[in-house]
Amino acid sequence: MRPMPDPSAPRPLPAPVPEPRPRTVMPSSVSLSRHCTTCGGRFPADFRVCPRDAVPLEDTPEDDDPLLGQVLADSYEITRVLGEGGMGRVYEARHTRLAGKRFAVKFLYADLARQPEVVTRFQREAEAASGISHPNVVIVHDVNVTPEGQPYIVAELLQGEELGEYLERARKLPIADAVRVVRQICKALGAAHETGVVHRDVKPENVFLTGDVSKLENATVKVIDFGISKVAQAGGEALTKTGVVMGTPDYMAPEQARGERVDARADVYAVGAILYRALTGKKPFEGLDPMATLTAVLVQEPGRPTLVNPDVPLALELVIQRAMAKNPSDRYQSMLELERELAAFDPELLSRPSAAPSTPPDPTAQTVVKRMSPRAVRAALEQTQQSVRVARPGLLAFSGLGFAWLVANVAVAVGAVIRLARSDASDLSQVEAVLSILGVTAALVTPAALWVRHLARDVWPSTPRSLEMMARLRGTVLYSAAAYGIAALGVELVFAIIERRSALIARPAWALLAFGVAIATALTSWFMLTARKK
Repeated sequence: MRPMPDPSAPRPLPAPVPEPRPRTVMPSSVSLSRHCTTCGGRFPADFRVCPRDAVPLEDTPEDDDPLLGQVLADSYEITRVLGEGGMGRVYEARHTRLAGKRFAVKFLYADLARQPEVVTRFQREAEAASGISHPNVVIVHDVNVTPEGQPYIVAELLQGEELGEYLERARKLPIADAVRVVRQICKALGAAHETGVVHRDVKPENVFLTGDVSKLENATVKVIDFGISKVAQAGGEALTKTGVVMGTPDYMAPEQARGERVDARADVYAVGAILYRALTGKKPFEGLDPMATLTAVLVQEPGRPTLVNPDVPLALELVIQRAMAKNPSDRYQSMLELERELAAFDPELLSRPSAAPSTPPDPTAQTVVKRMSPRAVRAALEQTQQSVRVARPGLLAFSGLGFAWLVANVAVAVGAVIRLARSDASDLSQVEAVLSILGVTAALVTPAALWVRHLARDVWPSTPRSLEMMARLRGTVLYSAAAYGIAALGVELVFAIIERRSALIARPAWALLAFGVAIATALTSWFMLTARKK
């Protein structure tokens, strides 16, 4: 077992990350020196054809933008272009009365502004973000339209870098930095969920790092772009119809990929996928086109994080894979649960005199963050680490033991039936005994092969499912074996001790009784352990 890191010990310095380019963005800062004569969109210099209209782009003079210099609502003077997105263009603006106040103004493209559904979604972005009061959510100050009818949003001007671009340079993050960043994302989305807003497009490109980006421990995270958010209010379902797939495939939850209605647990999945990317340097499904990625999200498990990056602790792998469970009911049910689990991996918290969480612990939490002190947290992590380490070997061991136990029980039951079929209930011949064992073994080979296939395809790649299946299998085998032994002992106690008649358990009727008790106990244990997990 790999020892858990001691937060008090000096940590090795991470590999240097190239310095980011100076940026003032919302959401990105590029030189937009080309424009489309059809839709009016502006694009970077390396674009040759408009991605929306498929017409050749032309060079644009720096001052050839009708919005530059305009004053919106007598308050916001447009000073320069910041970036271009899929729905609109972003400008920097200064306040005309408050010196030093600068904002990011996002305009909807003129052609899109004529589509009522797009305008409604654009307005929803402003409404969703403005209703969330949290330091890790971008601040929206205003939403309005120009005299020409072009909608725009006025938001805080973010200085820093998108997490997606940071990861492109750094490839992967140290565990402490990844946990700190993702915990802030959890807090931002938790605040959104409390107001009834589900983001539905959580990805590194919609996570912004502000402050001292060269040291992530000092950076502040901002969640941006609530453009396709789902609002749980009257009429809020109009733009989130069942069957419509919206979002980014690389970080999309399976139910969202199927076009089903989603809730906060879809964002939990996306945050787990971001943590996967930050720790491994790879997307959960790397190198696939969007349609292949959607298919993989539905039917495949991403590679285990510990196999992609052996430095990831097994206990943290458990958190990632639980957040990314295919079934929403198997995930953390809230951002609070996920953030609390990740807190156990934050060295800053573990180094404090008291690591007690600011919120009361959830007694239903399934992993390790029921903590009272740093020492208790480390002990719990060690225990979880050990449980994960033995889960897969335990699956193999108890599968083999369970198969041998089932073969022996069924063979005894078959022998008892053969003896009961005779008038004198005489013992089996050697040939009958051998044929019974071989016949039962052959009959159970196919179910055993299907079981192994199920373990390999559906259980083995997932650490949470491996833990759960090992616990169910272990309980079923041990309880059924104990029930058989107790039943046999009870028969011997009644007849051999009380009535002083020996070897009654070897008689067919009592052998079948013990077999029935063992099978009934096995089935009861299996389903009760399943119900307890749910």
